[in-house]
Amino acid sequence: MKPARHAVRSAVLPALLLVSLLATGPVAAQPAAAPAPAASAPTLRAETAKFLAPAQEALRAGKYADALARIAEAEAVPGLTPYEQYIILRLKGPALFGTGDTAGALAVFEKVIASALLPAEDRTALTETTVKLALQQKKYDTAAALMKTYLAGGGSNAEIVSLYPQVLAQLGDNAGVIAVLLPRLAADDAAKRTTPEATLRLLAASQNQVKDSAGYLATLGKLARSTGKTEYWDMLINLTVRKDGFADERLRLDVYRLRQVTGIELEGDEIGDMADRASKAGLPAEAQALLDAGYKAGLLGKGPNAAADQKLREASTKAAAQDRATLADSEASALKAPNGNALVGLGLALSSMGLHERGLALMQQGIAKGGLRRADDTQLHLGQVALRAGKLDEARAAFGAVKGSDGAADLARLFLLWIDSPARK
Repeated sequence: MKPARHAVRSAVLPALLLVSLLATGPVAAQPAAAPAPAASAPTLRAETAKFLAPAQEALRAGKYADALARIAEAEAVPGLTPYEQYIILRLKGPALFGTGDTAGALAVFEKVIASALLPAEDRTALTETTVKLALQQKKYDTAAALMKTYLAGGGSNAEIVSLYPQVLAQLGDNAGVIAVLLPRLAADDAAKRTTPEATLRLLAASQNQVKDSAGYLATLGKLARSTGKTEYWDMLINLTVRKDGFADERLRLDVYRLRQVTGIELEGDEIGDMADRASKAGLPAEAQALLDAGYKAGLLGKGPNAAADQKLREASTKAAAQDRATLADSEASALKAPNGNALVGLGLALSSMGLHERGLALMQQGIAKGGLRRADDTQLHLGQVALRAGKLDEARAAFGAVKGSDGAADLARLFLLWIDSPARK
């Protein structure tokens, strides 16, 4: 996953002129006869001001070349004071920009920002403008350094806040991106705000680059939950299945079900495999429904698997009809069984026939009876049936009860993520 690049479209020149011209105040010399108090503000000498005053007026009139000519004359005055050098820079930056010398303007404004003479009230606006100028020139190192100082000092311009991690990503500083964005996600979670998709994508890309598998998986989960987009669910499910220790063969049918629930369309061979697994799991009605839908969509019954698809469809249809005809006998037998496995299996079979609430009740009876072969798998299936029945609280409770490290708990967490996804609602 690659972060989107941000094109800076800010109008830099008006801000530069406003900050550089108006904030400095009118350029004037201190009267020669006026004694300066010990703690007075710095001033310009008459021999410097006579060039800088017309330079300022030329800037105001948009005559940038004239302004630069007057500034050059001021620069040639012997023994320039630090304050005179500072004012020259304040005027030279926008003059250079006005002539199209953006690189020169950027270098000048970097010096202005570094000056101790820059008033605190001007620093924020001038830094914001210089950052945008650096981004225009794709000088990301400069922009990142300025942004870091700006944000550390309490700067809050929304555009700069948003762009900073993107600039870090552009520089390949993935650890920096993660350090910036994780606190933002935590703040969003605390405030119950939805983190923007672009922010999550940027974080996920950096986590993937630094091989932070757990972090990457968690961020993909946020993307899937908040957007509901199947591309994120697909990535999230695939990564989960590839985790070490995941019992893929045993849980593959549940993986297919999760993919369907989240809106991921299955390919023809996946539908065939899912139906085959459902049939072997004693759920012919689920297999029949899958095969019928696959045939209707034109995904099955053709190519090298045509004969096998037809054979499975006929067998599933026959077995499903037999199950429906013997439901009463199957339920009576399950109730007499010494443990709850038969009730759980029958409940899941009833749900595959569309009888979700009745199936849910039988599964709950089976769990209460005990002696289950795989308690975690049972809870995973109970959650799925409750979800089909629209019993969301019961589904949450069932999925939340799934434990272990063989993958069942991972799938249960993803089902929970989907239940609470705004996209589902």
